[in-house]
Amino acid sequence: MLLTNEPVNSLSDARRIIAWYECRWVVEEYHKAIETGCQIENLQFADESRLEPMIALLSVVAITLLNLRDASRRADAHTTPASTLVAQEYVDALSLWRHGEIRADWSLTDFFLALARLGGHQNRKGDKPPGWLVLWRGWTALQLLAAGARAERRRNKLG
Repeated sequence: MLLTNEPVNSLSDARRIIAWYECRWVVEEYHKAIETGCQIENLQFADESRLEPMIALLSVVAITLLNLRDASRRADAHTTPASTLVAQEYVDALSLWRHGEIRADWSLTDFFLALARLGGHQNRKGDKPPGWLVLWRGWTALQLLAAGARAERRRNKLG
């Protein structure tokens, strides 16, 4: 039974409200990503004008991680290239960190598991799936890896 304050006078009304309710779980997971992973409640900005841009930026990161996590659970995650969801520079940097070589053909599963490992997840057979905090730590570390790779490319161009 679903309790609602919306009028339900027809089957199409009921379907519409059920569709709204089904979206609730995505919203709940987004909030977990932004609160637990991005730790948005721990920001120490004293002024709202400073806080709002940070929340906007972290919201994009939370959605990226949510999309990545959900995509890694799909049946085709083992065959879908990671570069369909994340920038190729991230795939290159993470695969170089994980294997000592760039593997441009990494799947979403490969990328997701390596990102979780970078964040501290052991990826053992009996381990639970990585949580938001682990994914956030992995994403933060990946930003440093990618920045280092960009700096190395610039250094090589300069000579």
